[in-house]
Amino acid sequence: MVGGASSSREDPGRSVLEGQLAAAVAQAEDALAQVREREAELRDSLERTTALEAEMAELRLHSEAAEVTRWHQEVEDATKLRAEAGDLRTQLGEERHRCELLRSEMKGLERALALVGRSRSSVSRSGIPSGSAGQYLTGSSG
Repeated sequence: MVGGASSSREDPGRSVLEGQLAAAVAQAEDALAQVREREAELRDSLERTTALEAEMAELRLHSEAAEVTRWHQEVEDATKLRAEAGDLRTQLGEERHRCELLRSEMKGLERALALVGRSRSSVSRSGIPSGSAGQYLTGSSG
């Protein structure tokens, strides 16, 4: 009782009101405590959510970085393969040229063999000894 000793003459309605007020204050304090608890839970939840979002973003970046690295490797591999293909084309061209030279040489040798065969048969018919046919063909005398 404010300002003095309690008297037996106090208003009974007032004590009921004081009881209700005390109950209301207790309820408000409980509600405030619950709100503070809930606020703390929400802050923790927000922190966890923010951390998880950051982690997800980092994982996406790692995933994208791994994909970019894989793409770079594929480009590097493709570049190497292109270079190898170019080298092989060059080698193939060189081999074709060599093959053409060998074919030409073979044709020349075939013609020479045909000439030698014809000249041997004509030499043997002409009476020149076969040992001197080469000298006869080259025009040298031995």
